[in-house]
Amino acid sequence: MFHAKTKYAKIAFETILFYVSTGEIKKKERAKISPDLRLKRACVVSIFDNENNLRGRKGSIFPQTSTLYEEIIKNSIDAAVHDNDFKPLTNNDLNSIKVKVDVLSTPQRVESFEDIKPQKHGLYVTGPEGQKGFILPGTKGIKTTGQFLEAAKNAAGITQEGNKNLEYSFFKIASYE
Repeated sequence: MFHAKTKYAKIAFETILFYVSTGEIKKKERAKISPDLRLKRACVVSIFDNENNLRGRKGSIFPQTSTLYEEIIKNSIDAAVHDNDFKPLTNNDLNSIKVKVDVLSTPQRVESFEDIKPQKHGLYVTGPEGQKGFILPGTKGIKTTGQFLEAAKNAAGITQEGNKNLEYSFFKIASYE
């Protein structure tokens, strides 16, 4: 069974265990939440099996709730049972998963692509028709800035024809297991 090294991963893992087992969400009272978890921050929760294969991932570049605590809970449940790319987790899966929480910095507009490092920065792209997508730093198989730009456009569903008037922002993450 997974043993979280950080409180962020512990919240995510315990949320997944409780929700998959009971179908219910258990939350602490606001007064019992530490100040860092009360900040309005975006995060991505990733679930892996014991062989490091991705089993679910959910999150957003911008916070969808009022606190990081609530964001971790929402994204944990969504990654566990609402990620359309993966089968929902069952009780049988719970002993063979591990969890990672990536807390995102506020996105900054890209001034020069020379400064973007695919292993260090995440990349967010917005298209002219409202398409949006992002790629986390260190994404497997991406080594160059060109590959990074293409992956972000693919995540947003931007085709070669929609390649004009794109806006790029970068962000950093702090990972917690």
